[in-house]
Amino acid sequence: MLSMDLAHISSAAELRTIEHPHFGRIHRPGFLKTTIGTVTGTSQKAVAIADYSSGIRQTVAVQIDPRKFMVTIASSYVLVTLKEGRSRHPVIHKTWKLVGQRKGEEVTEFFGTVSTYIDSDGLKWEHRFDRAPHEDELIGFGSNGEEVLIITLESFYPTTAPGVSGIVISPSP
Repeated sequence: MLSMDLAHISSAAELRTIEHPHFGRIHRPGFLKTTIGTVTGTSQKAVAIADYSSGIRQTVAVQIDPRKFMVTIASSYVLVTLKEGRSRHPVIHKTWKLVGQRKGEEVTEFFGTVSTYIDSDGLKWEHRFDRAPHEDELIGFGSNGEEVLIITLESFYPTTAPGVSGIVISPSP
């Protein structure tokens, strides 16, 4: 795999060939898990995608509208696709297992609900949601436990995402 500057990515094909703990990892679940995930999963558009794998924050695919990335979170897998033309191409598709969920007064004030998963590569993910007025987030961690990928997801609330200001992010009909 090639190591690339993630800001200058311009296609799904490029995202699948970079050296990254999350992008380009395609581990499709079996038929049964896919079927159950399709029924029980939720899909949201991204509003910002930040990568910290190089030790600094960089926006992924800066010339691509982040809303072209669709994130599907199911109980048995995570799928991130990029819309190019009329089709969607997977750039991340990993099976995972729920290993914990936190919610309650102490957590709700800042994180809302946090579901923690371990994926097919042994890496940790956190899905942070129900965090009004903050956006939902999907965070991928590296092998050292550091946050390396933060996908801010579409919500009904004004965004506080870096680089996106003064707009209300709301799902399209």
